[in-house]
Amino acid sequence: MQQDHDRAGALRIGRRALLAGAGAAALLGATRGVALAQDKPIELGFVYWETKTDAFVQMANGGLAVAALDPRVHLQTAAPDSGDPQQQAALFGPIAQTQTDGIVLQSLAAGPMTRPVMDAVAAGIPVVAIDAPPPEGSGVGLFITADNVGLGAQIAEKVLALVPADAKGSVIIGSTGIGVPPLDMRIKGMLAKIAELRPDLKIVGPVSTAGVGKSSPEIFASWDGLLTANPDAVAVLAPSAADATAWGLLGQRKGFKLPSGGFDLEAGNLQAVKDGTVSYIMSPGHWLAGYIATRALANAKLNGTPLIQGLLLVPGELVSADNVDAIIDRQQTAEKVAAALAPVGDDVLANPDKHIVGPWPPV
Repeated sequence: MQQDHDRAGALRIGRRALLAGAGAAALLGATRGVALAQDKPIELGFVYWETKTDAFVQMANGGLAVAALDPRVHLQTAAPDSGDPQQQAALFGPIAQTQTDGIVLQSLAAGPMTRPVMDAVAAGIPVVAIDAPPPEGSGVGLFITADNVGLGAQIAEKVLALVPADAKGSVIIGSTGIGVPPLDMRIKGMLAKIAELRPDLKIVGPVSTAGVGKSSPEIFASWDGLLTANPDAVAVLAPSAADATAWGLLGQRKGFKLPSGGFDLEAGNLQAVKDGTVSYIMSPGHWLAGYIATRALANAKLNGTPLIQGLLLVPGELVSADNVDAIIDRQQTAEKVAAALAPVGDDVLANPDKHIVGPWPPV
């Protein structure tokens, strides 16, 4: 699925509304004297995993915000309707033919992308990987992601603080994406933090909770079965998006009230926090990753400067009962999201040394 986004209409974000909400200097980025009017727009591409999952859509939305805010940027996106690595690789080639000023890549299957990405880099097209690592040896020198291990540890610590010190039993860790690199890294952080803080608790999992692409009822049934099989559970954790929505439904239907922590700003997850059936949700900054990667490519081209290099970590955002209403309100429109988060992304790019934690690829 390929979409073309002109510089005025991506996601129907009104440029005037966005500039009023976030400040013209921050949202347009550092131009360093480059005129707003250009004879030829910057041609950027954004190739992502699939179009149905909110996390991937939010990454693309971050890129689209750059195109909507900046009349010098023309962005073309492409993604399969479902996670199909061969189809994604096939979509990358045409993007590389036309979007020669830079491409953002988000892929959960690096293998099939190796040759297309290597060819693009060899042709002089800068490529930035987000979320999951780029193909090994492809020549990609900027990888933007969250500190997934750290965020997994952080949410585990918050949830464990709700478990009484004298409680005995198990912590269930379930995931709809066992084997998906960012999710597995979050689990790694969870496991380490539980071992550090509560070695007395038994860990159940990580257990597959129906798998990527399964329906909400299937995921609900998986968790219902896990909780039935582990009546001694004192907390539940998940690195993936749909699990917390299932806990929310369990809370409504069966009185699920265990301390719990999940990931991603899906509407069902936020509603579960608001309803009090889920304790915490962690956002790993999907929108920010897409925005920062696209803005970095645009800035490098506009300013005639080298693209920043290295492993750049975007900040996470913890959602709890204290701030869930504000987050729900923010997520209602593209304008509100961009007004709140674009300045955060611009600050990251203005101070990259604070966020780049090492070279990419690692040495």
